[in-house]
Amino acid sequence: MKKIHIATVISGALLLSACGGEAEQSGDATLPVFETYISESLAQPTKLQFTLQGIDATVPVPNNLLFNSVDATLEIPTGGDDALGNPLAAMGQMDGWSTTSQLVVPFGAALTSSPSPNAVTLIKLTDKVTGNPLPEKQLTYGVDFVTATQGNNLIVVPLADFDPASEYIIAVTDSLLDETDQKVGMSQSYATLKSKSRIYESGDLASAQSLTHGIEQLVQAGTAGAVDPTSIVYSAWFTTQSVGVTLYATKAVYAQTQDPAYSYNGIWQGTANPNNVDLSQVGHMNFGVTQDYALAVAGDSNFTKYFVTEEQRDQLIGLYNFEQPGTVNVTKGSIKLPYYLETGENWNTQPFESGSTSLAIINHIIQDEAEKSNFVTQLVSKGIDPTKFETDPASVLPDMMGYTFTKLDGSRYDEERIVTQYAPVPAVKSLQDVNFLLFTPSAGAINGIVIYQHGITSAKENTYLFANNMVNAGLALIAIDAPIHGDRSLDEQRSANADILAYMNLAVLPVARDNIRQAMLDLIGLRLALTTNQLALTFTGTPLENLASTITNPPGFLGHSLGGVLGVPAVTQANAPISNTADVLFKFKNAAFINAGGQAANLLFGSGAYGPLISHNIALSAGIGYDQFAAVANCGEPDSDDYEKNCLLAFEAQNIPENYQNILGTNLQFIYAAQTVLDTADPYTHATTLKALGTPVYMAQVLNDDTVPNNVPGSPDGISGTRYVTQSLFAGTEPLAAKLGLTLVDSSYAGAGESNPFVRFNSVAQHSTFVAVQDTTTMSDLPHHAEMQSEVVSFFATGTSSISNAGNVLE
Repeated sequence: MKKIHIATVISGALLLSACGGEAEQSGDATLPVFETYISESLAQPTKLQFTLQGIDATVPVPNNLLFNSVDATLEIPTGGDDALGNPLAAMGQMDGWSTTSQLVVPFGAALTSSPSPNAVTLIKLTDKVTGNPLPEKQLTYGVDFVTATQGNNLIVVPLADFDPASEYIIAVTDSLLDETDQKVGMSQSYATLKSKSRIYESGDLASAQSLTHGIEQLVQAGTAGAVDPTSIVYSAWFTTQSVGVTLYATKAVYAQTQDPAYSYNGIWQGTANPNNVDLSQVGHMNFGVTQDYALAVAGDSNFTKYFVTEEQRDQLIGLYNFEQPGTVNVTKGSIKLPYYLETGENWNTQPFESGSTSLAIINHIIQDEAEKSNFVTQLVSKGIDPTKFETDPASVLPDMMGYTFTKLDGSRYDEERIVTQYAPVPAVKSLQDVNFLLFTPSAGAINGIVIYQHGITSAKENTYLFANNMVNAGLALIAIDAPIHGDRSLDEQRSANADILAYMNLAVLPVARDNIRQAMLDLIGLRLALTTNQLALTFTGTPLENLASTITNPPGFLGHSLGGVLGVPAVTQANAPISNTADVLFKFKNAAFINAGGQAANLLFGSGAYGPLISHNIALSAGIGYDQFAAVANCGEPDSDDYEKNCLLAFEAQNIPENYQNILGTNLQFIYAAQTVLDTADPYTHATTLKALGTPVYMAQVLNDDTVPNNVPGSPDGISGTRYVTQSLFAGTEPLAAKLGLTLVDSSYAGAGESNPFVRFNSVAQHSTFVAVQDTTTMSDLPHHAEMQSEVVSFFATGTSSISNAGNVLE
């Protein structure tokens, strides 16, 4: 299959459909004489939509028939449009399918509204298809997944995400009925693959047939014979993508540089450093002049640029001088951090590029003995031990960074340099001076330090609004901007503060993913630098001179909104073990995530603040007539808060319900692609590991948060951002908190403190109430702000969050 596009499937699945006759499979496909049970299945009125050949070729996903066996990435035909702006091409950057998305199997007619629990079997396997796979675990209906139907589609809804970098098989049996209570049947193509009356000896059909026979045998074995292979009308093998490997592997290379035998310049060389950036100063921290809080606030133009008026600034200074004069010091400085993104004309089109050759590609090439000998010769010439590579290729990754390998015909092994688990560390493009804001007590010891990350479209200077609370508890607070925010904006236009889509890059999904991975690597790099600079005595003569040891008393992490979304994967991978020596350099003692959430794609579409904006922009290029409508419609002022929502609703009203279905269907296709790309760096996919690491976590939400939704119910209420997205069990704040296993705290809570709480504030509070009071007219959320600050400060200062509902602030 060479030409395939996403069909409009309202259920939210991708149904891959070929165009024209270019979908021919190699191998003689003349029809065999089928077994009787197959012929009977083919005679059923409602049959599977699965066709390998011809103009109507369709393959449901996930399915490893759409997998590149050379570089181990998804290979979804793009209809000739291989630019990363095509979501199908973007998915081709991933080393497996989504771990959190639904599975959808289409049929030719409407299905029963109550599918049998026995209709679907899901089994996790022990190994890849190229190994010796055996059934490891049969997933349990009602625990791991449930099934539903919508029109012609069977929907498999995961209740728990699939394990990353793992192998699964799915089988659908004829216990699934259509709306007339008739058994469903298989398609002609699946019958060809399933049948044993004719065995194909060569070509793609032979491979697909062998795979299908193997899957059905594994289903029978994995269910101890409970599933009769003759009842199976569809089966597929799918590989889930790796999660967090780029963060972990890059951290591991950072750790390697602490060995005197290695250096940043020695590892990031050659093609891993195409601009020949001098990395000798990575992690170095420079400190400016320390000022009293009042002077710092008065002189910081970013604070008034992004957050407050001059009058509000002066009121804040007056309050500080009245209540706590001279107690808080502020220091501006910078830290040198590697930057793996582009900053030139391709800043929003070029994702990370790998700094090494893909191990998957190497493994494929050296199956040929002559090529293997050639590869060994090249390893030796580069000073790399071939035996070590053969026994533990990951261990020589730092040694292979920046080198190219060529085949006997002179062509390069890996031209694309896609970042996957087989080539996880990105090439460095520049070394940035990243500005920081540091708040410290003006006198006495510093009992610990907290790294803070702000929300989307915000900046590090919002710390002026609450940092004093940390300092008064004897803690330091340090904050940096996320990429393309604040001081790190590329210019006034290429800035998330001016245009959220500069960071939330809907046009090129891999760049959107790597914008957030860059931010996560920055946080890991800052965490490392706090310890390496302290050990090198760089803090002598700075406000951090009296900071308690960051080895025995590691930093905490605080993230609000996007900051929490970034923080969950960053803290998880920072705390993931490497070795006792390295682990103390990266460890976070604890972490607080305020108004954060998981499964980012569904979260954003379910956001009242961002859902309409994103839906509007997706619909403009969806080919559903919305662009022409929006160009002439009177939707209000383009910069008004409700402009996008007004346009969407007006478009709906022109043609009910078709236009609504078109918007929803377009969104769901995009969400599937986006979540596939984002899963590797998503908070939800990292939560199980963070919980297992035992890192204490504080979370908080406000009821009916309009920015980061508590959950995504998919209710088409015409008011909230959830109108154009279906229900997601994993999206939002509450599913993330549940996966982390936190203790629920609401108005019924009878205790006084928790070390791992999930605190639910009532709807008087707003999304940014944690940062500062939002209702400046009546100050109705002042008690909420005060309680949030008190809880978070006590969490970092003592390890236990002191909790009170004296102000009736809890849900």
